[in-house]
Amino acid sequence: MARTYDLAAVREILETDRPWAAYALGDLTPGFVEHSEWYWTGPHTPAVVLLYWREATPVLFSLGPAAEVQVILHGLPRVPSAYLSISVPHIDLVAQHAPIVERMAMYRMQLDPAAFAHEEVPSALRLGAEDVPALQALFADGEANHEAPDFFAPWMVKQGVYCGIYEQGELIAAAGTHLVAEQTGVAAVGNVYTRRDRRGRRLARHTTGAVAAALLARGIPTIVLNVNQKNAAALRVYEALGFRRYCPFWEGRTGGWSDAPTPLQSGR
Repeated sequence: MARTYDLAAVREILETDRPWAAYALGDLTPGFVEHSEWYWTGPHTPAVVLLYWREATPVLFSLGPAAEVQVILHGLPRVPSAYLSISVPHIDLVAQHAPIVERMAMYRMQLDPAAFAHEEVPSALRLGAEDVPALQALFADGEANHEAPDFFAPWMVKQGVYCGIYEQGELIAAAGTHLVAEQTGVAAVGNVYTRRDRRGRRLARHTTGAVAAALLARGIPTIVLNVNQKNAAALRVYEALGFRRYCPFWEGRTGGWSDAPTPLQSGR
């Protein structure tokens, strides 16, 4: 196992599964690649593991045959903790090296442009840097019941596409992107939130649809999002817009990485 700087080879591996690797493909582009560490077992390998260090705790992503991924995981740098974006077949491999202290069953969804069904509404406005305080106030509405978006940073508004709906001067609904990478043709929709006292009015559909329409207008072929498998309301919204379930996966967090594989704990 070794770290690789051969980004062309990494992209070739990721292109074997664009919808699952959409975030990782975006991490090959300027503004993201500077935070990315790629690991493989050597040239012509069919597998790759990413540690993405935008924050103090890295995101861990993997793609490829389990046997290859296991070798890479065994040689990764020891980290105190990692956020997980891991396919179902690989979660037990990770658990052999680090305790999984949180996990959520998720779906990766992909937009089918032929099925895209968006009703434009004048109230869904494009947001900019000046709207960041309003976005932060909106997302704070969800903190009490743990519904606030987990991964939002002000730079995402400038880098990506955000749309929102104001009512009496207050932002009551918004949707945006975690990344937009036109060089690799991928975008990830995220940070979708409607204020708790304004739900049931199709606002999430309007804002998410406006974001998806803007991404399609830019010619981005692979548009994805992540959704908790238990969030039936969100699934209905996204499927009505034309997003389709691509694969299940796990989000979560590990404890510290050990120096050697440990036996799987019961239930994993």
